[in-house]
Amino acid sequence: MCGIAGIAGRCDGELVRRMADLLAHRGPDAEGFHLDAAVSLGHRRLSIIDLSSGQQPMSYGDGRYWVVFNGEIYNYRELREQLRGLGRSFSTNSDTEVLLAAYDAWGEDCVNHLGGMFAFALWDSTRQALLMARDALGIKPLYVAETEGCLYFASEIKALRICPQVNLGLDLEALDDYLTYLYTMPPRTFYKGIKQIPPGHCATWKDSYLTVQRYWHLANEVAKRRERPVTHDLSACLDTLVGSHLVADVPVGAFLSGGLDSATIVRCMADQGSAPETFTVGFGREGRQYDETAEARCLSEAIGTRHHELEAHIDPVAALDTVLSGFDEPFGNPTALLTHAICGLVRQHVTVVLSGDGGDECFGGYPRYQGVRLMESWRKAPRIARTLGDRMLCYIPEAHDGRYFFRRLREFSAAGLLAPEDVYPLWLSTFTPLQKAKLYSGELQSALAGRDSWEPIKQWAVESDEKDPAARAMYADLHAFLPNNVLQYGDRMSMAHGLEVRVPFADRGMVETMAQIPASWKLSGGATKKILRESMVGRLPMDVLGRRKAGFNPPMGVWLTGVLRETVEDTLSQASLAGRGWFDPVYVRSMWQDHLSGQRDYTWHLWALVLLECWARR
Repeated sequence: MCGIAGIAGRCDGELVRRMADLLAHRGPDAEGFHLDAAVSLGHRRLSIIDLSSGQQPMSYGDGRYWVVFNGEIYNYRELREQLRGLGRSFSTNSDTEVLLAAYDAWGEDCVNHLGGMFAFALWDSTRQALLMARDALGIKPLYVAETEGCLYFASEIKALRICPQVNLGLDLEALDDYLTYLYTMPPRTFYKGIKQIPPGHCATWKDSYLTVQRYWHLANEVAKRRERPVTHDLSACLDTLVGSHLVADVPVGAFLSGGLDSATIVRCMADQGSAPETFTVGFGREGRQYDETAEARCLSEAIGTRHHELEAHIDPVAALDTVLSGFDEPFGNPTALLTHAICGLVRQHVTVVLSGDGGDECFGGYPRYQGVRLMESWRKAPRIARTLGDRMLCYIPEAHDGRYFFRRLREFSAAGLLAPEDVYPLWLSTFTPLQKAKLYSGELQSALAGRDSWEPIKQWAVESDEKDPAARAMYADLHAFLPNNVLQYGDRMSMAHGLEVRVPFADRGMVETMAQIPASWKLSGGATKKILRESMVGRLPMDVLGRRKAGFNPPMGVWLTGVLRETVEDTLSQASLAGRGWFDPVYVRSMWQDHLSGQRDYTWHLWALVLLECWARR
């Protein structure tokens, strides 16, 4: 796990060193550089595999190829033997050298042979071309900027902000996406001149021209379901999957909550033959409703782990800087704050940890998947009944203390009045189109006229070619919510502490396997993750198999009206909003008053606006 940075089109050793310095938190163990007339490569290393000879940038083919690589290739040992059969030789035990040899053997198709998480930039000095790629699910980040015939790339935006002539003007469409989803949609960032390489894409820079291509199509795996009967031993598959993610030359631990996903991973780790080191974090009184330390303690005893119970304390005011420094742009999911606190504590014990992120999207764990099925029945009710229900719910107060029942009921009711293709995008949204019409100034509305920020979600649903609305929702989440939200905060908040987080359930092979399984195997009646629960019978306690999904968010609604109230009043003041010119101050003030009175829960809306204003001031 590392941070990478570089320049194609010219040599600038001073600049690439400054870029790498800004990524030192991602790779605190070592740094390295390769400079020639047409390329400058920089690398910051977090040593995990081949501690003695895995330094980067690494060369291959008598110096023809050079690579900087962030991530882990879990099947590198199998690939090394395969490549030896093709005549390739090796001088290290590093997965980085296997990546280089794979490119020498298969060219750009090497990405389809790699099992793991990765973002890399590989320079072919003979072709004078740079190949960049990002893993299928987007576990590892990669950003680029083009100016004056040169290409700049880096693991994080901060390293590109210092590059000459990069357009740092605000991308209004990214702003629109952020207020919709709380994150930006690739390839956009908040900066006009800085783009993301999307998950499952590779890019080639040659002759001062960048081409980006998609190499991973999950729909191909969905189609296989219709071509052959589905038979699968998921339990054995999970053991193999988790075993592959234990490849390291340093100890590997695991997060352990009271939930099914982390329990499954830890059970599979323990069955590999050793007692894993596990970590649960509590948040004292401020996060008591999310505390699962007691459940995790029981699980640890049942599985037999070396368990640590840690306690984190979050300063909400300081958390603003944590988010803005970690993401370099607004990112509105408050779960990032908890992840940052957890990773800081766990890093004091281990360098690598396994997480259950991706389990909900892969196995069908979100209640909203059942909701889209229920919506099909609700839509059969007379429209007048749906309209009456929606109007009645508008008068019910909503708590902002983490109890979301009435807010979610109102959102469900509102969706019943929309076109079917708009239902799921609505449930993923913070600011809805109607709310944005009230929020946006006339100038901003004109600049975004005709834009539909829900279009990406609709496109993923169509591409899935699924009939089951729950299957369409899962497919969309695997391409948007998981990589751009869950995996993004997992990467940024862990790498801020130099901690490598591995996510077996976001593994390409596992996702492809589960795409071949009907949604009905994952959801049944009121049960989520049906196939995962059944596969772990006899391996996990029955109370874990029957436990419902617990939320994992800080008490942000309470913080906004308490310790963050002064910050809200300052950042969302009439003067601040009028001076910025983006939003209607009267509407924002009405949202704040409704939140204070308990009439509406605008936690996510207000936090998103506060972060945005703090970022703009920076």
